[in-house]
Formats: sequence, structure tokens, C-alpha cells
Amino acid sequence: MFEPQFIARHPVPGGLNLVGCPIVVDQNDFEGVKIAVRTLSEDFSKVTGGKPNPVVQSTPFTGSTAIIIGSIANSPVINTLIAQKKLDVSSIKDQWECYMTQLVSNPLDGCKQALVIVGSDKRGTIFGTYTLSQQIGVSPFYFWSDVPVKKASDLYALDTTTRDGPPTVKYRGLFINDESPCLTEWVKEKIGPKYNVEFYKKVFELLLRLKASPLCSCSFFYRCANFLWPAMWNHPGQSFFVDDALNQKTADEYGIVMSTSHHEPMQRAMNEWFREPYNEPEGSWSWITNKDKITEYFQEGAERAKPFESVLTLGMRGKGDHVIDAKDVTSTLHDILHTQRSIIKNIYGSETGENLEVLALYKEVLTQYDQGLEIPDDVTLLFADDNQGSIRRVLVGDEKRRSGGAGIYYHFEFVGHPRSYKWLNSNHLPKAWHQLDEAYNNGVDRIWIFNVGDIKPMEVPLSFAMMKAWNTHALTPSQLPAFFDAFIDNTFPLSTADAKECSQLLFEYDQLMGLGKHECIEDDTFSVIYYDEADTVLRRWSDLLGRSTLIYEKAPYELKPSIYQLIHHPIKATQIYIALRVALAKNKRFAEQRRTIANKYAQEVLRLFEADFDLSNEYHEMLGGKWNHIMDQPHYGCRWDEDLAPFRDMIPGLCYVQSRQKASPIMGSFGIAVEGHAGYRTGLCCEEHDLLQPSRGNRVPSVTTAPLEPLGAPSRWFEVYSHSSESFHWSVKSDTEWLRMSISSGYLTPEDSAARIHVFVDWASVPELFDGEALLEVRADTGSIEVVHVPIKKRKIPVGFTGFVESDHLVSINASNFDASSVAQRSYKTNPLIGRTGAGGVLLATRADDADKLDFLHYSFFNYTPMTEATVVLYFTMTFNTEPSNPIKYDICVDDLPHSSFRLVPDAPNPGAMPPGDLPAGWMEECPRLVWTRKHPIELTKTGAHVLKIRLRHTNCILEKAVIDLGGVRPSYLGPPESRMLE
Repeated sequence: MFEPQFIARHPVPGGLNLVGCPIVVDQNDFEGVKIAVRTLSEDFSKVTGGKPNPVVQSTPFTGSTAIIIGSIANSPVINTLIAQKKLDVSSIKDQWECYMTQLVSNPLDGCKQALVIVGSDKRGTIFGTYTLSQQIGVSPFYFWSDVPVKKASDLYALDTTTRDGPPTVKYRGLFINDESPCLTEWVKEKIGPKYNVEFYKKVFELLLRLKASPLCSCSFFYRCANFLWPAMWNHPGQSFFVDDALNQKTADEYGIVMSTSHHEPMQRAMNEWFREPYNEPEGSWSWITNKDKITEYFQEGAERAKPFESVLTLGMRGKGDHVIDAKDVTSTLHDILHTQRSIIKNIYGSETGENLEVLALYKEVLTQYDQGLEIPDDVTLLFADDNQGSIRRVLVGDEKRRSGGAGIYYHFEFVGHPRSYKWLNSNHLPKAWHQLDEAYNNGVDRIWIFNVGDIKPMEVPLSFAMMKAWNTHALTPSQLPAFFDAFIDNTFPLSTADAKECSQLLFEYDQLMGLGKHECIEDDTFSVIYYDEADTVLRRWSDLLGRSTLIYEKAPYELKPSIYQLIHHPIKATQIYIALRVALAKNKRFAEQRRTIANKYAQEVLRLFEADFDLSNEYHEMLGGKWNHIMDQPHYGCRWDEDLAPFRDMIPGLCYVQSRQKASPIMGSFGIAVEGHAGYRTGLCCEEHDLLQPSRGNRVPSVTTAPLEPLGAPSRWFEVYSHSSESFHWSVKSDTEWLRMSISSGYLTPEDSAARIHVFVDWASVPELFDGEALLEVRADTGSIEVVHVPIKKRKIPVGFTGFVESDHLVSINASNFDASSVAQRSYKTNPLIGRTGAGGVLLATRADDADKLDFLHYSFFNYTPMTEATVVLYFTMTFNTEPSNPIKYDICVDDLPHSSFRLVPDAPNPGAMPPGDLPAGWMEECPRLVWTRKHPIELTKTGAHVLKIRLRHTNCILEKAVIDLGGVRPSYLGPPESRMLE
């Protein structure tokens, strides 16, 4: 499970001093091995501050110590050691991408001791070499995130033998996609004018360095990559294969397996079709009308790929990654596949060729496959997520015996429906963790490719993905914090306390990403009216920013750029984003109430808007502009009716109140806003003076707080605010002695925000079973008057009951809090980190052959309100039906009534309807919220103790929350907070 540590940064008994130690690599070995050795030599210089370790490519070798690096396949030096029985490679021989290290005595004439790194193949040797580089103190992100090396004067190889590999996923890598404007403009300025070999060398090295280990005791940080889909966006138009003639050759030398994206068949960049020497016109990319020309185009791509290790993408999509232009799509795709396989047979001698072949079942292509599209058995099926992190398919039945196996194309960034997300890392890793596990556990292990956009903002999810790909079950989901511990320890030379805080900051950032992606959060996402939702979310981000600022400000000078880029900037940028959205919501809300303070919130929105751009400039100016343009992505002004990211930031809908204008006399000088109520006819008035001061009749609910109950919220609040141009003194008087207030008087000017008064109950003084109202009379010295109504319900606390108790006409339960005594613990497990609530989710512990034999989850609750038509609202993590014949279902009932079974994920809508790509009905509305919300009517005519019973029937079903609505649930993003539990 744990990657071995074989390097010490201090003298050790029997260890080999590596400082200045010659590195021996056979001149006949793979070029990629020699490249890695030269990089390792320079890395020693970076760490020690001395000269690079000398590289020796020929023998005999004269030196008392050495580092010997080589592959079993191509290194005569290594094979001599094997033949002399000085090196036993039986544990890695003929394995995929394995390596071992061993201290060997007298390996060569005159050499007394050597650290030998031997690989089972080319990449195994390369990974072993870069692991040594990592363990001496060079981060994989040395270039990309400006991480300083960990300086050392002593470096010793331990007297031990270690082994690592093989990976659990064969091909693992990234897709550079949607790379304009940020990465493209950076490349043009720093390297360009195109994505040439100098750029790709940085990418190749990153991929290979991602096979590394941390300098910590919990060395589980398995990571590596060997696979690449190159930049290809048509703005302005990239082609890995023709932009620089050295690109493909160099990739092969480094050991990177090249392929092309899901809509770029036969090793051709889509842009080549419209560029010299082809210069094909618009509309020509049609198999129906231009089959011969496209066939020739495919053949040239396959011929070009033949000398190199490649994965050939089959199939075809329409221009711009749309559906192909054909009346019978399935028949057309079958013809395309037959033609492509014939080309491969002619060039490589057989249809299977020397290279792997893959067909991406992306969007509607998956539907064509499920409807009968025949795909040769040796072709790898590349499934995909919904572009938002939910996988759409796994292998089922006989598919698991396919020789080509299956892979997954997974998005960490995306352009398209329902919203593009290209700016910052907005991924919730527990969700990705579960989905990748679901894929792997169902045979999807041949290729894992991750869309990482501009690369640089995605260091954390990319590292996570490679850890999962190398050893899928190295950790359990609850051990995610340990991943961040290792990531930080692997990256920064910090004190134990500071390293732990940095790790915690990244972990909490990830947890908050469970609330939603930046681009999907608008001013009306989090409620500023109900459950203190918006303020609570903003407070969490502000607290995180405060801690991040402390860490950044105290960081040593040489660490500041990397801590800024990896930790501080994404936290600060997100806090500004959330603060702006909340400020805009309050601006609109307060303007409706005609509060003058609305204008201050308008100014706050503009201030934050400028702060956002200032922060991007700060990022670009750091290190003399090294990363200029990387934060150029616009992220304000997305629209639900289009799938493209905005081309320029824009904030809509600011409101202003005429601050010099006095309110109409019938409205008085102040207004009242109560917790949990939107208000009555907000901002409007009529001539019925007697109904306005104080409110009467149907206006009373707007000045009535949510109820106070012994097992409910400890307090309620209301606000006194100015909605005129007058200043005034105000006071509050209660009609009962046992209702207490946080403040009872004050002075307000039109520019003040409001006076918030919290009200509490002295329950010991309240008569038993009291069910009534307390009245709070609010007066101003201007003569205005209002009465606030506070419902008081001193209900009898159930004796001997264990479970959740109704308050405010609802019961809200986090799914992970099912009854402790329930036998369901045998069937279910809790993922404590997944989802939006911060309380995790519940899912099946293992796949069940007979779901009817699974236990039910039990949730005990107590209701005071009888209802013939109550509603149970269930919140499930957004997932998909990954098995056509086994859709996700769940069962639900109350008490001992018969249960009902329901499908979680609906079928796709009619062809041509939204969303595109045959995604489920309701996906466009639910996906931005990251949950499926399901409502079920239940009968609760009796008050008292009940049990809500839920049975999950599929491993891809994750329950986050259950709410029993007894008429009290108010509209919000996250739903009501969890109710009080009696134990």
C-alpha cells in the first residue's frame, strides 16, 4: 500500500552518500531513461547547491560509488548485474511500469557500492529515476507552481531494497482543453507563438514526475502519468502534430503515450482539416458527402503515428464536437469504424495494430452504443462523465470480458451545459473519489484521462487523480485529509504546525467546493432570507481566508509564490466571489425594502468586482510576470441559456435607492424584517394607513418570526431598519416578562445597516404546554409603530424517545445520522466527506446480488403536527444510471407501512430536447445544485414517534439528507439545517 522511502537526508549506517555520486546509465538504454537521468543530475545540483552529479554513459567505470540506472530491456549494465546474481529482478520482470531500488556491493570493477534503480520497462525505469528526484527534495510542480526544492547537504541511500508498481490503471494522463484564453496567451507570450516542443517538454516532465513519493511517514502518495491528449482548441487552433515537427518524436522519447481527444479520430487534430495543406471549407467535415477525402485524411494520421507509441482514437463526431451529420447515425458510425479498422490493418498488418485503439462513448455516442452500435472487442470503450463529475456508464455483463477493456474520460474543467467552469479548481474530491471507485470496481481500468484545462489551476485534483490511478484503493474515502497532508509535505518545507494548517486549508477548500462550482453560484443561489444560509456560507469562506492570509503573510520569502498560487489565491478569489454574490443579493433585497443601505451594498459589489480583477493582476505580476494570463478567464456574467464561458466579466442587476427622498408618510420611518420571511408587498404601499402601522390582517405573517420551541432554535431575530431619509431613536417593549431581547433600544440613521434584535425565551417561566404569541411593540420617536409577533410553543419533550424532533413544522436529518441501533450498519457505510451538508452521505457498503435482501436505513423522528399530506424530501448526490439494465432505485416507507420503490435518475427527454447528449430529464435544473431532489407524500395523521425507512439499492446511490416537511420548509439551496436530536 505504501510507497517505499529509500532516501535519507542525514548520514545513516550502511547508507550510500549520493552527493556528487556519478550516475551510470548505459548509452544503449531508452532515450527517455537518459533524459530522466540528465534531469536527475541537475536536480541534485538544485538540492545541494553544488555541481550536478556527473553522468556516465559508458563502462568500464572508475569510481568507488555510483548510482546505476537502467531498464531490464535495454541496459547491458543492468543485465550484467542480473547475470552475476547481484540483482534479483524476479519481482518486477515482465511487469508493466514497475521499478525497484537496491544497494549493491561491488557492482562494477573498482566500484564498492551503488544504488541501483532498475525498471521493468522504459517508464518503470523513468518513474524510479524521478522518484529518487522527488525523495531528494524536488517537487513534481517545481516549474509549474514555483515550489522551491528542499535543500540538503546530506543525501544518503538507505541500505534497503524497495519495489513499486504496477499501477492499477494502465494509461493515466491529462487532456489540455479549453486552453484559450489563459494557457494559450501564456504560451504565446512566454514560449510560443504555438504550442511547441519547449512547452510540451514541460508537460512531459510534469507527467513523469508525478510518479513520486513524499518526505513523510505516511508515504502512500502514489502518482504517475504516461498519457496525453494535447491542446487542440480551435481558438486560435492548435495541432500537436504539425505546430512543431519535434512534438510527437519528443513525446515518444520521453515515454509519453500520445492520443487525441474524443472527437479527433486517427491521430489527427481537428484543426488540421481546416489548415494548410488541407484548407477544407466549412461544411466539408461530413462522412456522407466527403467520405473519400476524410478516409485519406485518416490514413495519413495513422501512417504518421506508426513510428511512435500511440493510442488511436476511432469514431467521428461533427465539427465543433457536435453530433455527426447523418440521418442514420448508428449505420454511419459503423461504416466509419469499418473504414478506420481497414486503414489500421493496411498500415500495421492487422486490425489490432501495434497500438491500442479507443472509441470515446461521449454524449450521444453512448446512446448509439447502447442501442446496438457494434464495436470490435479489442477496441477500448472510453466512457465519460456528464462533463460535471458524474460517470455515465461502466462495464456490465459480457462487456467485462472484452479484450480491449474500458476507460473513463473525466472532467475537472469544462465548456458547455449547464455552465462552463474554467476559472479555478472547483472540484469536490470525495465525489470524484466515489465515481472513480465506481468505475474501477466495474472493470473500467484501461485508460483514465482527465480534462484539466489550463493545467496550472488544477495541480491538486490532478495529483489526486494520479494517486487514484496508480493505486486505486491505497486510501479509504475518509482518509482524504491524509492525501492533503502528503500533498503539502511533498510540496513545502514547512514546520509541522504550518504544514498541517496548509493541509487543512486545502481540505476545507475542497469541502466547501461541495456546495457548488463558482460559475453556477449566482446572487439568488444562497438564501439571504431563510436559515441564515448566505451569511453562513460567506462566514465559512471568510474564516478560511483569514487563516490563509496568516499562513501566506508568515511564509518565508522563497515560499510565498507557491503558497500564494496553490493555497491563498484560490481561497481569496473564491471568498471575493461569494462575498460579491451575497452583497448583490442583499443589494437587491434591501432595495426592494427601500433601505438606503442598499446603496452601500451596491458600492460593495463594485468594490469586490474591482478586487477580483486586482487579485488576477496580483497573480500575473508575481515573479516578474512569470504566469501572466493564467488568470485571464472571465467568470462573471455566465448565462443559463448558453453554454459558453463569458468573454468579459459583467455584473447584472445593481439597484439604487434615492437616499435624499423621504418615504411616504403612511409607511413610517422604519421597517421590520423578521428571520425567515420575505415580507409582504415588499417596497410597495397603499393608502390603508390603519393596516400599515402596525401591520394587521394578511400583513401579520410578514412581522411574525419563526416559532420558538424548547427543542428548536435557541433564538429568533428581527431587524429594525430605516427606509426613509430620517434618523430616529427606536425602542422595543415586550408584553411578557419571559421573552428576553439582546437589545431593546437604539438610534438609526438612513445609512446604518439595521439593528438586529435576538429574542430568547426563559423556558422555566413559561406555562406548561403554552401555545401562543408574545408581542413586541416597536416604536420610533418619529411616531411610527410596529408590532412583531413571536410564536411560543412549549411542547412536551418526549420522554424515552431517541431520534429527531420536529420544530418549525419540519424534521431535518443528515443521512449519516441513521439510528445507531439499526441493523442497516451491516449493509451501509458512511462517507463522512462527500456532499453539500458537511455531514457526509450514506451508501451501500458493497454491491448486492439481491437488493430486496438489503436492510433499511432507519431514521426515528417525533412529530407534533398531524398532516394527511406531509412530504418527505430526499437529497441524493448527483449520480447516473451506469448500468442500463440496473437503474438506480431506492425504497421508502414510514413505520410499518408497505414500502414503495422509485427510480432515482429519470430517462432522457425526447430527442432534440434540453439537455443535450441524452442526459436525464431534470438534469439541467438539478446539476448546478449537485443533488437530485426527490419528494414523496406521506401520511402522518398521528403525532408522536415514527420511523422513516429508506433502502438504497445500488452502489452509485448516495443519500445526503432527508427532510420531513410538515408545512414549514422554506425555499433555500441547502434545505433546512438539521433538527435537534434526543439521545
